Amino acid sequence: MTNRDIIAPSGQTTFKKPDPNLERGSQAVHRVLRILLCWKEQDSTLSLTEIAQRTGLTLPTAHRMIKALQGEGFVVHDKISGKYALGPTILDLARVLLQRSDQDELVVTAIPHLERMREITGETVGLHIPMGDLRMCVAELVSRRTIRTATGVGRTFPLPGGASGQILTAWSQERLELVEKLIGASKERRLELQERLANVRKNGYAISEGETIPGASALAFPLFGPNKDVRAAVNITGPDQRWTRDAMMSHLPALVEEVSYVSEQLGYRR
Repeated sequence: MTNRDIIAPSGQTTFKKPDPNLERGSQAVHRVLRILLCWKEQDSTLSLTEIAQRTGLTLPTAHRMIKALQGEGFVVHDKISGKYALGPTILDLARVLLQRSDQDELVVTAIPHLERMREITGETVGLHIPMGDLRMCVAELVSRRTIRTATGVGRTFPLPGGASGQILTAWSQERLELVEKLIGASKERRLELQERLANVRKNGYAISEGETIPGASALAFPLFGPNKDVRAAVNITGPDQRWTRDAMMSHLPALVEEVSYVSEQLGYRR
C-alpha cells in the first residue's frame, strides 16, 4: 500500500482526494507554459487579447500571468504598441543550451570545414544535433548568393524529417524507436522507414526535397564520435531548382572528404 492509499472500515482500499493546492499549482504552471508557447516565428509581438485567445484564458487571468512573467524578464511590454514580446531571460536560457561545453567543441571543430563546404557548393551549410525526438540547428553559415535558404540557429525540427533528421535517426536505434512510438507508425510504415534509413547508412548520406522547407532541398552527412555514435549532422541546403541531385552528386567526393576530417578530429577511427 502506498502513502496515497487509505483503508476504509469495510476493508476496501480507497484513495485520498487530490490536494486542491497542488492541483491549482499545476494548473498555473501549465497556463504559464501555454502563454510562453504563444509566440511563433511569424508573430514576434502579441497583444493581450491575442494571447488570451490563443491560450483560452480570460483577459484578467492572462494579464495576471503575463505580469508575473514580465517581472522575471520572460516577457517584455512595448508601451507604444501595447504588445508583448519574449524577454531577455528566454535568451539567457537559450544561451545556456547552445553553449554547452560539448557543443562548443563540436562547433569549433566543425566551423572551418563548414566554411569550406559553403565555398565548394555555394549553398547554406548548417550543423544539427539531436535533442530527444527533435533536431536543433546549432551553427549555420548562410549562402552568399542572393537567392538562398536558411534554417536559423536554435530552430528545431521533428525527427526523422529532412536530410539531417534521417541522418540522426539512421544510426540510433533508440531514436528510431522513439520516433516510431511518437508517430504511432503501422507495421508497414515502420518497415518503410527502416528500409529508407538502411539506405542512408549504406550511402553514408541523406537527401530530402521540400520535406521541412517548401522549395528547398538538402544533402546531409553524419559526424561520428569516438564511440562510433553520430554526434551531429552536417546539412547543406539550397533552392531545389539550383541545389539538385545532380549538383549534390557533383560535389559529393569533396564533401565526404570534409566531413571525414571533422569526424577524425572528434576522435572517430574507422
